[in-house]
Amino acid sequence: MKLGLILLLISLKAHSSDLSAPQLAVERYFQYFNAKDIESLNGASGQPFTLIIGGQITKWDRYGDAVDFAGLEKSGWSYSRIHRNDLVYQDDMTAMVNINFSRFDATDTIISTSDVIYLLVNRRGSWMLKSGYVKGNLTLGK
Repeated sequence: MKLGLILLLISLKAHSSDLSAPQLAVERYFQYFNAKDIESLNGASGQPFTLIIGGQITKWDRYGDAVDFAGLEKSGWSYSRIHRNDLVYQDDMTAMVNINFSRFDATDTIISTSDVIYLLVNRRGSWMLKSGYVKGNLTLGK
């Protein structure tokens, strides 16, 4: 698993120069998620944070209130990896990024793959995830 995470970080560095600032913000967000760093996830996301998963809208005061890493680990999750990261739209204040990613278990086997469009907002020069639109079903461990 550690080898997989190291390769993931190397691959992010290899193609990061081709990505826009909002796309890099999403990549950084996934790094925080894989590190289970709630404080950094909260700092990288707008408040409140909303998710639309399979048509159901949920809203939390902070992203950290939405995720349960112990629950994710019980489902087999070990880490996540972005496969595709496309900028859909960007202006001075907002951006949309379309990603496809997979969740992996400790043996580097894919346990789920999802498509998500993230809405980001620019706050004082920093791109923050504000909302996610998930096609299909996705759990945050709760």
